[in-house]
Amino acid sequence: MDHIQKTSKDVQRTQSTEEPFQKLLKLPRLTQQSSPRLKCPQLLQSNQIQILPPNLSQDLFNLLKMRTPQPKNRNAAGIKNKINQLKYFLLDWKPDILALQETHLNPGDRLKFPNYSSYRTDRLTRRGGGTAILIRNSIDHYPAPIASTTFENTTIEIHLPNITPITISSIYRPPHGSISTLELNNTFNSNSKCITVGDFNTKYSSWSSGTWNSNDTIIHDYICNNNLILLAPCESTHFPNHSNNPSTLDFGIPKNYSSGDTNSINELSSDHNPVSFEIDINVNLPAIRKIIKTTN
Repeated sequence: MDHIQKTSKDVQRTQSTEEPFQKLLKLPRLTQQSSPRLKCPQLLQSNQIQILPPNLSQDLFNLLKMRTPQPKNRNAAGIKNKINQLKYFLLDWKPDILALQETHLNPGDRLKFPNYSSYRTDRLTRRGGGTAILIRNSIDHYPAPIASTTFENTTIEIHLPNITPITISSIYRPPHGSISTLELNNTFNSNSKCITVGDFNTKYSSWSSGTWNSNDTIIHDYICNNNLILLAPCESTHFPNHSNNPSTLDFGIPKNYSSGDTNSINELSSDHNPVSFEIDINVNLPAIRKIIKTTN
């Protein structure tokens, strides 16, 4: 069984004394254009999402997903030897929430940063894996673990004034094994408002280059059939050391949100780029009448 722990000087429910989500990531805006990769109306690339005017920016919150920094030679995987690097990354980007994958932490290891509470799920059965979430202490939140065997995850629920509670999940899916739609249901049925981000280890032509398989189709079809959207950067997120075939394995799947922006950030020494998300928490996704077309 995975081990879940919280590190914070605060009590379990951290009450907000500041107006949340005032500081946004300063990222370049992408030019809006059509995407030839888009196959499903619920899959939204960042270059197809409406960019909000500056006076609406306070309605956005910034969520930064990142794979734990790993040197290109992979001599020291995980986060334990890179705490200072992550510390300065937090100072530079100032995310409200940071989702981590492949942390490679043991229960006795510390994951603590000023002004942030940390939640994590350590893999105990074998080396590698692990997920975590760092969230600003000023945001009212508490842990909301979700049981899963095909996805490693750390999940919290955040509470903002006059807004439906939002479930945030940091996901890591190991590259082997089949995806369980039942576990996808557990994740996305946990709340009416969900934002799931991470390394799904799936690439489908709608969001990535490369050869796709049955797991990629499962994710694609699940998004289409459940009125979800996919937020994937136009730039690749994974740059494997052994080949020159980058792909997009890292993305977000919001439930009941229709507006956001995402970018792949060329930071940190890793084969996966960090991915930033800015999501408008006041814009809901309307119900879509599903039309399925088949060809012979």
